[in-house]
Amino acid sequence: MPFDLERAAERLRSHHGGALASRHAMLDLLFATGLPVREQAMALEFGDALSIEVAGPAAPSLAPPLVLVVVDLDPPHLAQVSQAVGAPPRWAPGLASLGGPSCAVAWAACLRALVSSPSQRPWRAHYVRGPAMGLSQTLPDLLGELEPEAEVVLVVPSVDTAPLSGASDLVRVDLTRSRNVWRFPACDHSYALSGDRPWRDAATALNELVEGLGADVNWTLHDLHIYQAHEVHISAVLRTSAPITADVEGFTAVEVDAGQRLMFPVNDALGALQSLAARMSGVWGDALHQPVHLHVLPDGVRAFALVPAVTGKQTPPVVPSRVGSLAVDEERVPVIASPPDAVLPFAVGESERLGPVPAGVGERADVLWQFPTLREGEALAGLLRALGTQLARVG
Repeated sequence: MPFDLERAAERLRSHHGGALASRHAMLDLLFATGLPVREQAMALEFGDALSIEVAGPAAPSLAPPLVLVVVDLDPPHLAQVSQAVGAPPRWAPGLASLGGPSCAVAWAACLRALVSSPSQRPWRAHYVRGPAMGLSQTLPDLLGELEPEAEVVLVVPSVDTAPLSGASDLVRVDLTRSRNVWRFPACDHSYALSGDRPWRDAATALNELVEGLGADVNWTLHDLHIYQAHEVHISAVLRTSAPITADVEGFTAVEVDAGQRLMFPVNDALGALQSLAARMSGVWGDALHQPVHLHVLPDGVRAFALVPAVTGKQTPPVVPSRVGSLAVDEERVPVIASPPDAVLPFAVGESERLGPVPAGVGERADVLWQFPTLREGEALAGLLRALGTQLARVG
């Protein structure tokens, strides 16, 4: 039984922020269709992964099955957002095709078109959601064995700004000190900092703010959190030996109780991160200056960044095990793949572009279906018509 796509999209957008609520909203749609569902869950180091697969009714056609796949990657800062104050977490605009409400709506649009199609061809629709750090390695298990003759279609929403180009890996870098021994400078003023800056210059803006304090001002930085939202949101507590007078564009500073409990300062870890960024710039470019996410650890900082992919027989670059007095621990996984050669757009506007393609299934996909951005308020009727035409053609 078909369902109202506009209402379904509204519900999926409103529930996407909570994994359990989002799952319930999807299962409600599947209950309305009356089709068989297979669900899998897997606990990964950086979050839980979920796969929902719905299969079409028995079809008389002997054509190979049509398998539609939507991958919805949670950004690495999603698990930490409860500690942050500010805009809800999401991928930066140029990375929005990797995951978010638009991916859930894209899956619903595919399902709505499939259950309404008179096609006699067997089909399956997969929706897979999980953490960007690690999902690509488990996608083959979550998708199951795909028949060699199956036509695998990867469905990806568009982006409406300049996308990141080329295959990329997501790297996690931990900088930790062996002992939390710190001689605190005398700082009588404490400020809660918050700001929103474009992704490319967020970390630079924070450095400008600190450098603008002046050489004669002692300072410590605590509880730092940088994550992507509409722009990049930065929050931290800055302690200084003199009142803040510098006005750095994009930040607000509110004086807070100087006696509040804070995590250890990250002055040393930020300095080490800058040194590591300089040492790795030959292979990673500005990646560590433009982290996807950064937050404090009890004994240092953890940063996630997008770096050029290691493909084929390439050897991963060597990351030093120490920078100064801090130990370095690094892990990298594929997150963005090169798109398939065949790309088929559906109701895509002139300003919409093909965004990054999630790794893990792009290598198996025969074709990529490029959907519109599917933002809130965007009409879905045109997309459904285009999908219906295509399903009639391939059925």
